[in-house]
Amino acid sequence: MTVPRERIEWMREGDAFFLERLDSLPDDALREPSGLPDWTRAHVVSHFSRNARGLMNLLDWARTGVATPMYPSVEARAEDIEEGSHQDAATLRAEAHTASQQLNAAVAAMPDDAWDGAIRTALGRDTTGAEVPWMRVRESWVHAVDLAAGGRVDQLPDGVVVALADEVALMMGTREGTPSLALHATDTGRRWVLRDGAVVVEGSQADLLAWLIGRSKGDGLHASSGALPDPPRWL
Repeated sequence: MTVPRERIEWMREGDAFFLERLDSLPDDALREPSGLPDWTRAHVVSHFSRNARGLMNLLDWARTGVATPMYPSVEARAEDIEEGSHQDAATLRAEAHTASQQLNAAVAAMPDDAWDGAIRTALGRDTTGAEVPWMRVRESWVHAVDLAAGGRVDQLPDGVVVALADEVALMMGTREGTPSLALHATDTGRRWVLRDGAVVVEGSQADLLAWLIGRSKGDGLHASSGALPDPPRWL
């Protein structure tokens, strides 16, 4: 039995952080560009809401054993986000708050023994329901930065930064085209090695993560090779 208590707390905090950033924006700002290519802030908000619904599907799958994919298809997911982004500001806000509340309620209602139920992510990876809160942690905290409403990677909890950097380094370290990097966090002493670690990149833990996941061009970082290499696309 695996109850992801710490990650559930990170999830709740991340949703609250996202919604605070959202509520700080005037209505007309939702039509402006976000921090993501080709997406307005409204697209980010629409995705935040639909991601919550998709994760509730996975919780149902883990709890009941009945296969319930996050989305009907990749195309349907994209179309739904696009359609949702054209809603008026009041509807977008209300939908985001409601979806967050519903997801948090679904997590709170999960029986302890259901967290080990088998599920499959939208990318086709087999895992268990215990990963669902972490999947939301990634979405809420990182997309709060993408809203371009004052959220920064260095505002993420240290535990989230470390866990996300661990995951990204492990994933990228096996991906073709990943540069050979050794990441050294000068503020915490933590290190991450991608491939054989030929180029040393130093900076704060948060600055390293922001660069690695494409939310920074590398401000505050120093590379032993002089110029920073280009990290591969994260997701």
